[in-house]
Amino acid sequence: MTSPFDKPTIESRLSVRGVKWHRDASDIIPLWLADQDYPICPELKQALREAVEEEYTVYASDLPAREAMKEKIKRYNSIDVPVDQIMLTQGVIPGMWLAAKHACRPGDEMIVTDPMYFPFFTIADVTQVRKVYWKLKLDEGYKFDIDRLNDLITPKTKLINVCNPHNPAGRVMTKEELKGIADIAVDNQIYVMVDELWEDILNDGRKHVSLASLNPEIADLTLTSWGFSKTWSVPGLQAGYLACTNKTMFESIQAISQGILRGTNNFSKAIAPVICGGKADYWVRDLNKYLQEVRDLVTKRLTEMGDITVPHLEGTYLMFPKFNYGLTSVELNKVLMKEAKVSLNQGAVFGPEGDGHMRILTATSKNIMNEALDRIESIIPTLEKMK
Repeated sequence: MTSPFDKPTIESRLSVRGVKWHRDASDIIPLWLADQDYPICPELKQALREAVEEEYTVYASDLPAREAMKEKIKRYNSIDVPVDQIMLTQGVIPGMWLAAKHACRPGDEMIVTDPMYFPFFTIADVTQVRKVYWKLKLDEGYKFDIDRLNDLITPKTKLINVCNPHNPAGRVMTKEELKGIADIAVDNQIYVMVDELWEDILNDGRKHVSLASLNPEIADLTLTSWGFSKTWSVPGLQAGYLACTNKTMFESIQAISQGILRGTNNFSKAIAPVICGGKADYWVRDLNKYLQEVRDLVTKRLTEMGDITVPHLEGTYLMFPKFNYGLTSVELNKVLMKEAKVSLNQGAVFGPEGDGHMRILTATSKNIMNEALDRIESIIPTLEKMK
């Protein structure tokens, strides 16, 4: 029996709506957007059907969803948070903004890693907070160097931003790395915003550890944000949620959001009990097994086809290889789009350390992935000449 994750074809993906496959010309394979090519889990599809049949499009309470989230946060994340200190959001990005507005004033400083998911940079800019880059080095395996972080702390540091598992470096942070961040935050009374959107996408038997689970002192300073989009292939539902154990912080965040954020839609609420209750955990296990096979395929082929450094992908389905041909990400993108007909995400948007890299979505079928890799391999001679 064919795995549902192995069924997508170029033709089948072009036949459905969505920006990923229709932003560019139809002869380009799009691996730039963190949007799976996989079908929706049957249990989720059924819950959505039932919501439509019920005409569940009225104003509705989000309490059942938050109750399911509370149990999941306690069971999976080892954080015991009251149900009335959980907020539904449109994805994880609102949590970044709320954390910045709560912790910082214009002119303050926030720590962001370099590279990092670029909306963290945007949040700093729109809240007039100075970005301070905590460098993650490719040649160090993207280790989170705690001494390097400590050297960045000043009296103006009001927020440390953490992305775990990390986009785009693909690291799953160790408990020791998280403890190092926690110690610095507690010692200096600095707030921490943690994006744990990728918490389910883990390779090689790794376990996810939530920063706020380490001790009550760091929990008191931490806002954690989660979502459904990356694991469950429902980014269009914009289903996110956040929580913190500090009631005063949560009330501040509620006040900031008042009249601006209105939670999320009823379809997100309808699937929350299915996801958070563990009713479809088999889907996550099967997904991770398949993603690991694709990861190994991509790593082998990229490494063998040319002078490309491929970081080990511990978590997420976003690979961040460096093309060692002396080209910027912008230059690489032009060649890949024009000559290979493959669209990747330019590494430079994730910070200065990302230039020369391209981020590759691997959550597709092996057939699509191999076709994209064949095309990339075909332009290696061109890249060699451009050195």
